[in-house]
Amino acid sequence: MKHESRGQPKFAMLIADWTGAADRTAENWMNGVSGPSGAYLIYLMRRSDEVLKTVLALAQRQEILTAFYEQEETKEQKRQRSTATPVHQDRLLQRPAAVPLHVPDGPGGVPDLHAGMGTRQKWFVGQLELNRNVRAEHIANAFDVSVKTGKRDIALLKEQRIVTYAGSTRRGRYILVT
Repeated sequence: MKHESRGQPKFAMLIADWTGAADRTAENWMNGVSGPSGAYLIYLMRRSDEVLKTVLALAQRQEILTAFYEQEETKEQKRQRSTATPVHQDRLLQRPAAVPLHVPDGPGGVPDLHAGMGTRQKWFVGQLELNRNVRAEHIANAFDVSVKTGKRDIALLKEQRIVTYAGSTRRGRYILVT
């Protein structure tokens, strides 16, 4: 987003207007103190091509990302043809080196532990990785499903030995199996 702001001093306020977030929150996103989550990330992806490209690259959606760059290159070529100046290949829109195009097996060559899991299960495991105390009720609220569906998701994770329940029935919590 810093690249997209091009030094505009009030860009954080513009981001806050796009997302409905507080100005301070948008400043924290710009400074890398925290990142947008949930609906805020969706709002940013709607307005910011840079955020959209970054999310696509991190999601390893190479085919969509390639089509996106090809569309940008076509727009740039049309724009340059409409002007009287000659077109040089080095001036065409290039992929930024900072966006990873392929990340084999996730970061650091570690196999993706989330392969084969559903969206809700990946979310649940992600919350546990962040040391959050989550339960089936949280799945139900986050995805607008029943608590029973959330319990089934957790039961599948327990069956696959990805998570386990530690502690008493009343005060225990789910933890990742190491």
